[in-house]
Amino acid sequence: MRIIVVGAGEVGYHIAARLVQENHDVVVIDENPRVRERLQSELDVLVIQANGASPAALEEAGIEKTDMLIAVTDVDEVNLTACLLAREWGVRTKIARARNPELSASPFLQGGKRLGIDLLINPNQAVAEEIAKLVRIPAAAQAALFAEGRIQFLGVRVGAGAPILHTRLADLAPVQANHPFLIVAISRRGRLLIPDGQAAVEPDDKVYVVTRKESVPEFLRLLGHEESETRSAFLIGGGRIGLAVAQILEAEGVAVKVLERDPARCQFLADKLQRSLVLQGDGTDIRILQEEGIAQMDAVVTVSNDEATNILAALLGKRYGAAKAIALVQRPDFIPLAASLGIDAALSPRLVTAGVILKYVRRGKVVSLVELSDWEAESMELIVPAGAPVVGRRLRDAKLPADALVGAICRSEEVIIPKGDTVLAAGDRVILFTLPGSIAKVERLFGG
Repeated sequence: MRIIVVGAGEVGYHIAARLVQENHDVVVIDENPRVRERLQSELDVLVIQANGASPAALEEAGIEKTDMLIAVTDVDEVNLTACLLAREWGVRTKIARARNPELSASPFLQGGKRLGIDLLINPNQAVAEEIAKLVRIPAAAQAALFAEGRIQFLGVRVGAGAPILHTRLADLAPVQANHPFLIVAISRRGRLLIPDGQAAVEPDDKVYVVTRKESVPEFLRLLGHEESETRSAFLIGGGRIGLAVAQILEAEGVAVKVLERDPARCQFLADKLQRSLVLQGDGTDIRILQEEGIAQMDAVVTVSNDEATNILAALLGKRYGAAKAIALVQRPDFIPLAASLGIDAALSPRLVTAGVILKYVRRGKVVSLVELSDWEAESMELIVPAGAPVVGRRLRDAKLPADALVGAICRSEEVIIPKGDTVLAAGDRVILFTLPGSIAKVERLFGG
C-alpha cells in the first residue's frame, strides 16, 4: 500500500519504520528539519518538510494515489484537517490521533465516523487501558488477551527461587500436559532470545509466554509468583491518564487513592471520581507515601506529566512497600532503563498508540496485536484463510522463519498449545510471536 504518515515524532517514526519493514510505500510529512534529516538517514521513505494540513504538501506527497493516511502530530486540529482533506481526495482509510477527549469521546463525532475518519485514537485512553491490564495481574510486566480472552500473553520476571530455574524447556512436558503453555521468548541481559527445547530459564530473566487463561496460576507458580487479586492501587498524578486509570479501576472494584500536586485539579478529580480517595501532595514526598499506606498497596502507578518524577516516585513506592510499581514514560528508550532500576512495568503512550494503529493497518489479516514494551517484537492473532500456504501442513514443515513461533491455536472452542506435529487448518485463530524482520514472510505464509 501507499501510505502517508503526517507527523514524525516518536509515534510517526515508529509507525513509518514498521511500515517500511513490511514493504509499504511510505511518505512522511513533518515541519521539523531535524526530523527530516533523521528520517532520510535511517529509513527508506520520501520525506516532505511541510505542515501536514497543507493541501499543497499533501499533493506533493501524492495524496491522489494514496491508500491510507495516518495523522499523528501533536496537534489534534492538524490531524483532523489532514484526514478531512484526505477524504476529499478519496483516500480509502484515514487514521488520526486526538488527545482531547472532547474530540475522541464525542458522541456527535461517533469516534470520527461523522468526519469520515476510520480510526480516531486517544493515546491517553489507550495507555490507561493497558495500565489497568497490568494492575489486574500483579506478577505481569506485560499482559494481553487473545481469542476473546481465552488465551493470555504475559511477560513475567522470574522470581527468586522459582521452580522453573535452570530447567530445560523440553523437560517441562509433564507440567505442560495438565497446564499447557509455551514460552515464546526470553529477555536476558539486554538480548531477546527465541528459545528451543534446550534453553533453560535463568535468574532475572523476563519470560514471555502464551497460555490458556486457566493455566496462568500454574505458570506464575513455576516462575516464583502466586496469583493474587489486586484490591488496592495508589496513583501518583491526576492528569488525563491518571483520571482514566482511576475510572477503570474503581469500576472494577479496586480501592484507589490518587495523589495530585495541583489543588484545583484535586477538586476536579474529586468531582469526577465516584469512590476514589483524592489527596493533594507531592508524589516523591516519602512522608506522604508512608502516611497514606503505600506499604499496604498492591500497586503504585505513576502517571504524572513528568517522566523523571514518574520513575523516581515508582522507585520510592516500591522501596517503601508497594507490591508492584508501574511507571508512565514518554520516551520509549526509558522503558528498559526503568526495568533495570527495578520498576515492574513501564509504558509509553506513544508506543501504545503506534501499536493500536499498526493493528488497524493490518486489519483483515491481523485480529489482534501487541508489541513487546521493551523490544522490537510482537505477538499477533491471525485467522488462517482457506488456501494459505500453511493449511494442512505440520508446523515443523510450515517453513516459518527462525525468529517466528506459533504460541497457540484456537480452533472452534478448543485452545491448542501446539507442537511440531500440530497441523494447521483453515479458520484457525493462530497466536504468533515474531521479530519485525519476519512479519512480511509470516503474513505471506498465513495469507490467502
